[in-house]
Amino acid sequence: MANEIHKAHRWELEWKEDELYSLGKGVQVKVLFHDAETGITDSLIRFPPGYVEPRHVHGGSHSTIVVEGLQIAEGEPMRPGDYVYGPAGQPHGPFEYPEGCIVFSSHRGGTHHRYEGSPAGDL
Repeated sequence: MANEIHKAHRWELEWKEDELYSLGKGVQVKVLFHDAETGITDSLIRFPPGYVEPRHVHGGSHSTIVVEGLQIAEGEPMRPGDYVYGPAGQPHGPFEYPEGCIVFSSHRGGTHHRYEGSPAGDL
């Protein structure tokens, strides 16, 4: 699938409860593109007001652009158009969403988040 043109229309996709990223209750996702063979997943992620994503790690790298709202990335305010990169295997966060936020996120490799103190082990 990665060798074909793929188009997605944001407004035609429905928000779904997050099962892909393990971000927790209240987070919703619109998957724009997914290729299991290459491990590429592009999506819009909607965080509810007051959501805090603790420090975490995952098996793949990701690039994130704020589309709407405010993300506070490790204490730094990020607004629409701002960019964050997270390398594979490198702990990062916390990320806070005091007023709610929508981000575009492109993951290359694993999407599952593992948090400090999670059953899968410490970071």
